[in-house]
Amino acid sequence: MVLSDPAGETRLFWRRIDAIDHGHHEAESTLMAPMHGTVVTLLVEPNQAVEKGMPLMVMEAMKMEHTMTAPADGHVAAFHFSAGDTVGQGDVLLEFAADD
Repeated sequence: MVLSDPAGETRLFWRRIDAIDHGHHEAESTLMAPMHGTVVTLLVEPNQAVEKGMPLMVMEAMKMEHTMTAPADGHVAAFHFSAGDTVGQGDVLLEFAADD
């Protein structure tokens, strides 16, 4: 979602959907592309420990680069795209597992 604040700055908010809890206490989520674009680079390896706010991947959309960051401490369980791949709005970019 793209929003403009009163100062005229545009901010991009990534859509986060939590997985259904099946009795497990592991917080898992998928991070989705907010618009059509291209994956520029993956910045971490799958299963690498990351801290909240750490950059995970860079996507280019509308002639701007957007950095996908970790929503919590944890790790990327899987990337669904590689550098150079084109993604559509709503495509699942990665699976993220938060630490307990």
